Amino acid sequence: MALAARTASLSRDTNETKIQVSLSLDGGVLPPYEPSTHFSPPSDPQEASAAKNGIVPPKDAGHATQFTATQQITVSTGIGFLDHMLHAMAKHAGWSLAVRAKGDLYIDDHHTTEDTFLAIGSAFTQALGARQSLTRFGRGDAPLDEALSWAVIDLSSRPWAVIDLGFKREKIGDLSTEMITHGLQSFAQAAGVTLHVGCTYGDNDHHRAESAFKALAVAMRTACARRTGGEVGAGDVVSTKGVL
Repeated sequence: MALAARTASLSRDTNETKIQVSLSLDGGVLPPYEPSTHFSPPSDPQEASAAKNGIVPPKDAGHATQFTATQQITVSTGIGFLDHMLHAMAKHAGWSLAVRAKGDLYIDDHHTTEDTFLAIGSAFTQALGARQSLTRFGRGDAPLDEALSWAVIDLSSRPWAVIDLGFKREKIGDLSTEMITHGLQSFAQAAGVTLHVGCTYGDNDHHRAESAFKALAVAMRTACARRTGGEVGAGDVVSTKGVL
């Protein structure tokens, strides 16, 4: 019996940012973006028609676009290193993910980063649906050259985040390192998860950050796995309280 698709498509519009997210927790084809007056449809008529049924990779797509037989990923926030981290997270979590953003980058990277993580967290909650049949807890460890990071997640519906990545630089590319911490805190808030992420060691801040996002991806993929058939916990809310 095929499992129901866990997908979401939503917009987050504020005075500072306009962000759209399409997400599938299990990879595959993404649902189309919601209609929006803030983003122009493709100029090509065929592409515009296709965009009504799914995500069309933009012709000017940057490095954070990767469409394969099992995953569709395209991320464009205006902040290159943020795109890189979200691409890595989606790839190793087994997600299909599309994100596009127009933010007030003439001020700084704060609002765009924060609102992007809040939008992805909200899409995660929507796609996850009723928190039944889930593994619930997940841990991931990921090295990147000399850096090693770990992440632990609980799909608890209790937002909490402890992030300790030990950055030494103020920025990586155009992304403030403080916004990596705050972004992950924002994701935990909107996703309704308890999240602990740490970097054990590493000399290079790029490697510290990337290994952390990959570790988080592995943890999320484990926690979001569904128990099926005769497995213990199939159909259950995995909690002694009976609710999450």
